[in-house]
Amino acid sequence: MNISEQRFLDGKVLKRSLPTFEPPLGADIPVAKRLLLAQGELAQLYDGEEGIRYVAAIQFVSGTTRGSHYHREKQEWVHLFAGACLLVVEDVETKVREAISLVTGDLVYLPPNIAHAFVVQQDGMAVEFSPIRFDPADTYRHMLA
Repeated sequence: MNISEQRFLDGKVLKRSLPTFEPPLGADIPVAKRLLLAQGELAQLYDGEEGIRYVAAIQFVSGTTRGSHYHREKQEWVHLFAGACLLVVEDVETKVREAISLVTGDLVYLPPNIAHAFVVQQDGMAVEFSPIRFDPADTYRHMLA
């Protein structure tokens, strides 16, 4: 089974809907996936050569907006473990803007210079990870929602 991918902002922003599997597992399943096991879900988000230097858990509360900023250096991945939101992204150089629906199991890649805001539609949790360490001086306010 292939991972469903969509690209936004001329391919700069990547959204993956991770496939789900239940045992028994075949040898041909992708590395990034959600395993639905008797003891609970195991989401395998990343297995690559580049190291991870930053990890954060994010609570999403319905009716709120998180983000509304961009980074010049930091790239980030965000995986929605539960909930639903509308991710508004804008290329800060071209000013092109798009909205992306995210639901449980979606994984999104946000490169530098892409402003982003999560408009939370349903309570949930997410994890953010990055090969770049967090630097508060690399966070620039940019109102999107």
